[in-house]
Amino acid sequence: MLGVSIGLNALSTHGTCTAVFVAIAAIIGFIFASVRTLGRLSWLAWVGTACVLVSVFVLTVAAGVQERPAEAPQVGPWSSDFKIVGNPTFEEAMAAVSSLVLAYAGVPAFFAVASEMADPRLYTRSVLTCQGVATVTYSVIGIVVYYYCGSYVASPALGSAGVLMKKVCYGLVLPGLIVSTLLYIHVS
Repeated sequence: MLGVSIGLNALSTHGTCTAVFVAIAAIIGFIFASVRTLGRLSWLAWVGTACVLVSVFVLTVAAGVQERPAEAPQVGPWSSDFKIVGNPTFEEAMAAVSSLVLAYAGVPAFFAVASEMADPRLYTRSVLTCQGVATVTYSVIGIVVYYYCGSYVASPALGSAGVLMKKVCYGLVLPGLIVSTLLYIHVS
């Protein structure tokens, strides 16, 4: 719901309070999440996945062709300050590792998907395929965007390529964020 509210804020140039956008996301998610089985929602998951992938690939290309990231100083010479190997403190390193572990292993949907599979014996293969594709996609996009933006990657990263591309990327990803919302509500 937070992602949907951020997307609506970006598209409307912060046209209303974020709490209103969170409420809109909750209502949309609740309506669609009331469908009783994931099987009836699977086509939405494919639409959501396509929207997310198109959006991040558009961001990746835009980050590569832009003059400088939106978060970088807009005057004077600029070059990316990426580092292949950093020098984090122990706490910073553990926070980064924890974020990655949670992103990959903390997905509560795994159990709901396994319980609704026609052949649960295919679960391991499905998870390995899913995580393999996600790892390659995240790595390629993350490396390219970080290479071109350096420490000026916006948070969320869809804002890294400037105001116009931020709106384009959020317009493309919004259906995917809504689908993610309804899937997480459905799982719980």
